[in-house]
Amino acid sequence: MYAVVISLLITIAAYIFIGIYYLGTHRWPSSYQNRKILFVTAHPDDECMFFGPTIRYFKEIGEVFLLCLSNGNHSGLGEVRGNELQMSTSRLGLKMQNLHLVDSPALQDDPKGDWSKEDVASIVGRYAHVCHADIVITFDDHGVSGHANHQATSKGVQHAFQSKLMPESTLLYQLESVNLLRKYSSFMDCFISSVSNVYSIASLRDIVNIQAAMKCHCTQLTWFRKLYAIFSRYMVVNTLKSVAA
Repeated sequence: MYAVVISLLITIAAYIFIGIYYLGTHRWPSSYQNRKILFVTAHPDDECMFFGPTIRYFKEIGEVFLLCLSNGNHSGLGEVRGNELQMSTSRLGLKMQNLHLVDSPALQDDPKGDWSKEDVASIVGRYAHVCHADIVITFDDHGVSGHANHQATSKGVQHAFQSKLMPESTLLYQLESVNLLRKYSSFMDCFISSVSNVYSIASLRDIVNIQAAMKCHCTQLTWFRKLYAIFSRYMVVNTLKSVAA
């Protein structure tokens, strides 16, 4: 039993060490320099809880825009959460004029809500034209956590993409959902993620900024979200997949 525990600890330490080695590395096409990148999220805090490593990467090589489809008013805190989103995006390095927060009766924060893909697509398509998006990045079909609004965001963005509501040359990428073990493996997932075709792994400086952005969402800092911020691989690494037109 003792030998098993020691072996397990050595294995975990090795994965952490290798993960740290990969910090600050990325795999994206080199042609994506100086592009306009639009991130589409469902709620205030999604930007740092899930997309932080990729936002930080593109902030350095292009111009980043954020379209948040609701103000997170599920508990009546929409105005406060909107202010928290502004502070968070500032910590991530976005320009305030590049943030667009939607407050539509049709797209209210609701874990059981069924957003219409047509409503989402209309808003996303219109804003993609406004910011001349070269690349749009959003959730995949599972939406990382399985939240209904995340999944609806994915479906709506795909509908906008496939219905040609975005600029003709716009590319679409989705953030990959992973199993529970990988989701909460933090640095240890960097090595596994490094074999993906497309990934962003945050540097130590990026991680500090992503954690600081998360702390801007004071109304959401429950004990389980604090644990999430410590252990989630999405605070450190993103793997993504392209969507065919």
